[in-house]
Order: sequence, then C-alpha cells, then structure tokens
Amino acid sequence: MAFTLTPVKHRIVYYERGVQAELMATLRGHSRSVVAVSFSPNNKLLASASRDGTVRLWLFPKAETQTVWELGHPTLTVAFSPDGELLATGGHGGVVGIYRVNEGKTAMRVELRDEVVQAVSFSPDGKLLAIGTGVWDEKERRLSTGSVKLWSLGGNELVAEWIGFDAPVNSVTFSPDGKFFAVGGWDGKVRVWRTEPDSPKYIVVAHTGWVRCVAFSPDGKLLATPGFSYQPMGSWWDTPIPIWRTEDGKMQILLRAGLLGFIRGHRGPVNSAVFSPNGKFIASGGNDKTVKIWHIEGRLLCSLEGHIGLVNSVAFSPDGQFLASADSDGSILLWCIIPDF
Repeated sequence: MAFTLTPVKHRIVYYERGVQAELMATLRGHSRSVVAVSFSPNNKLLASASRDGTVRLWLFPKAETQTVWELGHPTLTVAFSPDGELLATGGHGGVVGIYRVNEGKTAMRVELRDEVVQAVSFSPDGKLLAIGTGVWDEKERRLSTGSVKLWSLGGNELVAEWIGFDAPVNSVTFSPDGKFFAVGGWDGKVRVWRTEPDSPKYIVVAHTGWVRCVAFSPDGKLLATPGFSYQPMGSWWDTPIPIWRTEDGKMQILLRAGLLGFIRGHRGPVNSAVFSPNGKFIASGGNDKTVKIWHIEGRLLCSLEGHIGLVNSVAFSPDGQFLASADSDGSILLWCIIPDF
C-alpha cells in the first residue's frame, strides 16, 4: 500500500529546546478516517484502525502494509497484547475481534448486543481485556449510556462489568504496573479503580465537555486526560490537558498555552495524548490538525503541522524514537523524535 518518503507539506514550530522532530513518511491506504494507531511491543509493526472498516498492520520502519483485516464496520480502537502476539480491535457492530498477529487469523470474538466498542486495552499480564462501550438507545437513536467489561482471555468469559455510565465510554486503560484501571467518557469524568475493589477509588471531573482519552505515564504515577471543555465566549479557546496524580487524583500539571496566546496550545478538542517511553515528554493531537510535544513539567516544546484532517490518535514507538499520528483524512504521519538537551 502507498506511502511517501517526501511527505505532504509540513511545518515544525519550535518554542523551547527539548526535542528535534522530522517528518519521515506518510502512510496512505485507508479510505476514511483513521481513529487509532498502536505500535507493537517489539517495535516492528504499527496497527491502524479506520472508519473504512479495516485494520491494517504496517511493517515498521519500512512503512509497508503486511496485513489487512476487512471487518465490515467502522473500526474505532486497536491494541496489542503485552507480548505482541495478539491484536484486539472493536467498533460498530458490537464485536471485539482478537487476532493472532503472526498468522493473521482470528483467535477470539466477543459479541456485544446493541453496543459500539469504543476502546480496548490489555492488562499488563495479558490475561484480561478491558472493553469500553457506548450503549445504543433505540428510542433516541443515539449512544446514550456506557459500560466497561473485563474479559478473561484464558477462559473466554466475562469476569466483571460496570454498567449504567451516564455517557458512552471513550477510553479504558490499565496502569503499567496493573494496580490501577482508568476510564474516561463523554460525561467529562475520569474514574480510577484499584484493580481489586468493586467501587471507584476516585472520580475527577476532567473537562466540562468530554474526556477523549486516558493515558498513564510509564511509571504509573501520572494520568493524562485529553478532551474538551466548553469555553466562555471571546476566549482564546486553548484547551488544556490535565495531568493527574494517580494515587489520589490530585491535579499535578496542566498542559496549556502561554499567556495571552503568544504560545498557542491546542485550539478546540484534544483527541489523544501519550507519554514517551522515558516519561519525559507528552505528545498530543487534536481537532486543530496539529501534534504538540510537551515537556513533562508542562512546557510546550514544539508543534508538528502537516495533517490535512483532524488528528485522532498519537502513539510513540517503544524505543521512543518515532511518533505516529493519524487523522480524519485517512493518513498516518511518521515523525522521527530526537531529544535535544
């Protein structure tokens, strides 16, 4: 499938010293919006999920398509298992597909009635798959509520379920040490559980609009919650990204623009954020068609511009040297990221 090594017109704006970035390639193959991207743990594959009903595996860093799964419905989420042997996907149609990466064959299917699968995440030990959904309301003809399910991969069975969320669930994830489990949704709230208890450890209102993504730092001590908050009329409309302390839910950092807009953060909703593997940087992507790289202390280091569509998802490679960003135009941009100290 097509890719270019001399990609689309782009611009990199630096604000502070910290990283150097270079656009390496543009991956084209999806015919509709690419909603999610994820690198394999061994750094050799990149998975992408699209509203065109396909999931693609790209050889990395060759940027060539290895496998295409035709799922027949818009696909919204994708995740590798910790050992890289399995790939989980989900979307419209209420089906979670779990595939064997090396064989390209289906290992397991989880069918959910009247639900849209919006997020999947493996537990660090690879034994559980967390599934976040939006529940379809036939009367109102929309996703009205949400649920979270924990599925045992060994027993192929449901082991826990939380239902009755006030809004669809957008994101689910385990902390790297497996001690915490976080959920974000359209109600603007983030719920964090310890792995064992039945009730949330705490709930924070991260945004007045919605939470689009939840992401733990590599050491599990911080939690990023990009999304959208409604702004007063006449404001600069910079959308901050809250970073919370995992242990107690206290806000630690707020990633936002400089004073008076001289350094601009994201304009409008922020759809994705991810910590670098060394925990020193955070990358984010949003509806303003840009990717931002921040220092963990809260400083905006640079803005990566080149997407035609809204940026839906960002992912660091396991070695931290590359960043993939996917957009609503169906393209994936691959950036080389070099620390600059």
